[in-house]
Amino acid sequence: MNAYTINWVLLLLLSAIWGGAFTLNKFALQAYNPEILVTGRLLVAAIVLIILVLIFFKKVEIKASDWKYYLFMSVVGIVAPFLLISYGQIGIDSSLAGILMSTMPISTLILSHFFLDDEKMTKMKLIGFIIAFIGIVILIMPGKATLEISLIDGLYSEFMVISGAVLYSFAAVYGKRYKITNPLNASTGVTLYSAIIMTIYLALNSNLIPTGFGSISHISAVLTLGIFCTAIATIIYFQILQSSGATFISMMNYLIPIWAILFGVIFFDEIALWNYFLGLLVVIFGIQLSQNSRNTQKPKTTPI
Repeated sequence: MNAYTINWVLLLLLSAIWGGAFTLNKFALQAYNPEILVTGRLLVAAIVLIILVLIFFKKVEIKASDWKYYLFMSVVGIVAPFLLISYGQIGIDSSLAGILMSTMPISTLILSHFFLDDEKMTKMKLIGFIIAFIGIVILIMPGKATLEISLIDGLYSEFMVISGAVLYSFAAVYGKRYKITNPLNASTGVTLYSAIIMTIYLALNSNLIPTGFGSISHISAVLTLGIFCTAIATIIYFQILQSSGATFISMMNYLIPIWAILFGVIFFDEIALWNYFLGLLVVIFGIQLSQNSRNTQKPKTTPI
């Protein structure tokens, strides 16, 4: 299996993990405010990552000279978008949130064109991304004509979700420019910084801390978000980012809604409608079109 194929397998795995995260996030928000939810999953993830680093490398190596990188990636790539998306999901339907998050590949494509020398925009790549976005709309919108809150009434929530998507784009581009060769160390440093930032924030705003811990189900949701959707997913994210680039990894936002719908069909007995298959075909066509515009040189993979 060549490096390009491995990166696609990792991208599918990452999008599957984060496809389930939206549902878990929505469920956990029934018991916790966004600040508690974000802090909880980050603390769990930081503990898991530190344990993994100690197992594989015997010690945690987070260079002091890289503090600007860790701070930027923590604030712009994790803390701010986590909070924005969590608050946004309170006010809008999860399906609409999925569509809004699918704007990330286009914003990443634009930013990469100006800030990354090896990821310039091409006409076919832009057309492919737009077609894939249309596929997401086809995939989600039919049957969702009556959203919980109308587009106008949910404008503030929509703005927060889109802002989170744009911040993810900035983080992806910056993360690609700043070379951190070991994905495990990079994910540990960024997650640890993020957990510290949120812990300090909660300490300064103790009124946000609840008196109870929630039900077992809600606690399990936070643990799952921390272990799989944050710790494991962040390692995979940095691996793909360094080997294939910001534009490539941004395509996971076209795949996440597909996984979310698939999980609904498998685990919640939801009915697969005609638009699921049509939308999936359009997304695949758009992604294939954008990938045909890539340079013939395949990305090299650095082992985790």
